[in-house]
Amino acid sequence: MPANPFEIPQSSDLTAAHIRRQDLPTHVRRYADKLAAQIREIYAKYGAKNFEELKENKKLSAQDARKVADLLKAFQKAVEKHEIESVSPQEAIEILGRENVHGIEDVEAMLGDGFVDVSKVPPIPYTTDDLKKSKEIKEKTGVEEMLVLFVADKDGAPLTGERMNGLIQAEYDKLALGKFLFKVDDWYKNEDFFKKLGLSYEWKLITKQTIPGSKDKRHHYEPGDTFAHQDTQEYVIEEYAKKLDIPRDLLHRPEPFQMLYATALHLIATERLNGKGKGERILANEYHWSDVLSSDGRFAVVGRAGSGGALVRRRSRDNRLGGLGVCFSREPFSTKSLDT
Repeated sequence: MPANPFEIPQSSDLTAAHIRRQDLPTHVRRYADKLAAQIREIYAKYGAKNFEELKENKKLSAQDARKVADLLKAFQKAVEKHEIESVSPQEAIEILGRENVHGIEDVEAMLGDGFVDVSKVPPIPYTTDDLKKSKEIKEKTGVEEMLVLFVADKDGAPLTGERMNGLIQAEYDKLALGKFLFKVDDWYKNEDFFKKLGLSYEWKLITKQTIPGSKDKRHHYEPGDTFAHQDTQEYVIEEYAKKLDIPRDLLHRPEPFQMLYATALHLIATERLNGKGKGERILANEYHWSDVLSSDGRFAVVGRAGSGGALVRRRSRDNRLGGLGVCFSREPFSTKSLDT
């Protein structure tokens, strides 16, 4: 079989073969490469050298025939139009489980009926392979991911931590879940990340716990530090990415109120799904250390999100504490462009 995915023998109505692979955006290339590998796998299964040979094979199953036809159509669409097929919320649920997919229904249960502007909800940018990667991550590390829909405020402005506190607390009160935030009238009440930095419409995969080995580590290393790079969370993240064969560029530390929004959304959703007192509390006994700086130059930390309310703290980058780890959001393999 040809080594270059773009040399795949195509059906008579597929005209994308003349397009050079290197001329495509990185995210399209990645997606097309995955489709090409799946197409070649079906050809090899039946000993076919091209699409015409495959069609003539009397052992070709109806399932494989439909699959290769769909793959070829998706390949052409990606290469010629740079369009990538996204999964539906239902398909995401089938892969990740209902408790780990929080879309429009869950968001409106937390923020209020009619809060979400459906016309602004983007397609899920992850492919099935992106989502299936979550299973591998859990098997290898014990870390579980959830797919979360983030939204803007009703007027289209960013949904800030200050604004979401009132909205989420109202739902916490209805469900007797305690407090969303431990103390609002605190050091961060005038910080930009609480009053100005807000959420917009997007889907993200977010870890439900800090990654292994990230506690009792400094935030990151800078030249002149007395400690080594290996003693930092950044080093742990790099090693984590290598172990899972994930480009480091695809892993990001969630902003403080991205993480707390996801934490509250998951709690409310699982409480509604599983029954009173059975909601799952994320970050109940640990902290997430973000990349967001407070006005004094320290990094914002969120966690200990029990019934007494989540804590919002700040730490200098050379701190190392046993309960202070790092969560991450993972960008799609197929839609993250690394082109410069």
